[in-house]
Amino acid sequence: GRSILRYRTLGRTGLLVSEIGLRCWELGGSYFLRDRSSSDNDPAGYTDVAEQEAHATVHWGLANGLTFIDTAPIYGNGESERRVARALATWKGPTEHPVIVETKLGVYGEAGRYRRVFTREIVLREFELSRERLGRDVIDIDLLHSPSREEFGAGESLAALGDLKREGKVRFIGLSSSYDVPHTLELLETGLLDVLQIPLSLLRPEWNAVLDACRRFDVGVVVREPLYSGYLTGRLDENTQFAQDDQRRVWGKDRHLDLVRRAKEFSFLASDRRTLAQAALKWILAFPEVSVVIAGSANAGELAENMAVSDAPELNPLDLERVARLHGATSPVKV
Repeated sequence: GRSILRYRTLGRTGLLVSEIGLRCWELGGSYFLRDRSSSDNDPAGYTDVAEQEAHATVHWGLANGLTFIDTAPIYGNGESERRVARALATWKGPTEHPVIVETKLGVYGEAGRYRRVFTREIVLREFELSRERLGRDVIDIDLLHSPSREEFGAGESLAALGDLKREGKVRFIGLSSSYDVPHTLELLETGLLDVLQIPLSLLRPEWNAVLDACRRFDVGVVVREPLYSGYLTGRLDENTQFAQDDQRRVWGKDRHLDLVRRAKEFSFLASDRRTLAQAALKWILAFPEVSVVIAGSANAGELAENMAVSDAPELNPLDLERVARLHGATSPVKV
């Protein structure tokens, strides 16, 4: 039978969102950019996904209760936003709740190069381009795309986003965090964020340190990379070879082997009624502050596995205790 997807409120936005959302990085197709991993023309996403497959994945999600879609200008170098717009435009079925589209600002491709710029001018320019690609007069949620402390500077990008919100061009604003917990806590304390996206997972447990502040400020929490780029699916091992257009290819053998080893420590969470990926999502959803978890899905099958998590058995107290012991015994993974 059909999975019963649960819904949560996205903090002070009041939006009702499916607890599993769809991250559309993979669905933007493959693309290569210079100055991202090196000066070479390196892969910046994942293996190619045809447009038809991307539409089919979004449509399958909508037919099964998905209400939250995450994208960004850099995904597929603009193609992900365009595909999301076309998939939503061609969906003819009913939707129980409004579909919320979240995009980002500050990271984009320009003349084949990867750019990260967080100035007022770029925010206003890139916002208009996103609006065009998404075919929307008003964007639901727009986030700064993971600025480092240095890139954020005095915060003119967040001020510009605030102006766009006041003008009614975007409903809610926020931050997709970098990998810097202290800086993220400082930005939460400004009280300006409606939504915060963080890379919380079994392999990055240190991110639960921001949840108290999220609760205090009633910030909607979106969790990205819940499966740590696929390592918590149990499908990657020492011999995995990544395709030429997969960004994980440039991470290096040592990082790959370390992640495989660390992920294996959690294999006890998988059972005949719950995959490791579902257990990893369940662990995140056990935090009441979390509103929606966006796992990347390259096809409807992967999305179905993620969305079936609402039906999967909860982690029991012994499982949670064993996870906590593992987290206590290991230092956080270095990014």
